[in-house]
Amino acid sequence: MKKKTQMAAIAVILVATIGFVAFAMLDIFGNPYLSVDEVVENPNPYMGRTIQVKGAYLAGSLTMTIDNVTLVMEGDNHTITVLILGETPNLIDGQDIVAIGTLQSAYLIHATEILTSCPSKYEATTTPP
Repeated sequence: MKKKTQMAAIAVILVATIGFVAFAMLDIFGNPYLSVDEVVENPNPYMGRTIQVKGAYLAGSLTMTIDNVTLVMEGDNHTITVLILGETPNLIDGQDIVAIGTLQSAYLIHATEILTSCPSKYEATTTPP
C-alpha cells in the first residue's frame, strides 16, 4: 500500500508540474510580442533575454552612422531605442514594426532582426483617371 501511495504522489507532482509549465508557455505562444510600454514599465523579467517588441516606427528616427544603425519605436506612453545589428528594412513613418533582440536596458534593445508589416497597407490608394 505504501508503494501505491508513493506512486500516486509522484503522479500528482508530475501532472501539476506539467500543467504549470504548459500554462506558462501558453502566455509565450499565445502572444509572442511585448509592447514597448510593457517592456519600459517592467524591464526586469526581460533584461538580457531575447524578446520580440512591437511598436510603431517613430518618423525620422532612423539614424545611420559608420558604427551603427538606430531607430526609435513608440508605444502609447513610452519609446525605446533599437540598435540594429542586422539588415534594416525600408520603413514608413508610423509603420508597425517588431524588433527581435536582446534587451539591454529599459530603453534599449539590440535587435538582430526587424520585422515590418505589409507595405501595401501603408501605400496611398489611387483611383484610375
